[in-house]
Amino acid sequence: MAEPKQRGQGGAREIVTSTLARMILSGEIAPGHRLPTEEALQERMEVSRTALRESVRMLAGKGLIESRPRVGTIVLPPTRWNHLDGDILAWRESLPPDLVFIRSLTEARQVIEPAAAEMAAARADGSDLGRMQEAYHRMCTARGDDIDATVSADEAFHFAILMASKNEIFANFGAVIGSALRMSFRMTAEASENFADSLDTHGEVLEAIRMRQGDTARTLMAQLIDVAARDLARVAAKTGTDTAGAA
Repeated sequence: MAEPKQRGQGGAREIVTSTLARMILSGEIAPGHRLPTEEALQERMEVSRTALRESVRMLAGKGLIESRPRVGTIVLPPTRWNHLDGDILAWRESLPPDLVFIRSLTEARQVIEPAAAEMAAARADGSDLGRMQEAYHRMCTARGDDIDATVSADEAFHFAILMASKNEIFANFGAVIGSALRMSFRMTAEASENFADSLDTHGEVLEAIRMRQGDTARTLMAQLIDVAARDLARVAAKTGTDTAGAA
């Protein structure tokens, strides 16, 4: 088979990689199933064999697929995927929300963010407090119908606390999952039936950190994430999604 006309090796590879990744993440090609043959993919996507093989190697490196002798390239189960990989998170944002994945993210937040708030109460400096205050002010002044502005301010507030914990792992957690947090915040902000109460609690978290009250900051942050978890459960109930399954 002749090599298709090149559209730029890098560009072709990115298109093939993102297309295959979305097919996997959306469930179009389910775990345990094989990718189409190399020849079929070449014909469908009109790319070179080189670009296709580079894409397969990239997706294998992210834990999405595995090439097996005499079997072909198999989609691996989600437990093998590198869920916090920046590319995977970006690809997820272009797909319908995965409530099971967001449930897993919320559970991680329930563990990490209360601890980060307690650490921030002991370690935050003036610059950290300034970032929290600025983000909280943006939350307070965002129009109720401007979900994007609300989400952006909420994300900035939580990131500021993770950074103020002075824990490099927590800080990295915030940077890596930015796109996933945006999905979660967007869904819960739209579902929230008590945003005013949630806004007040954000202010109380800020004040507890400012006053060096670690136990209070931890408790209040746990309450905030619990609200997000309840909002997510409400969305799942409306859509009939079972979020109790493994991500």
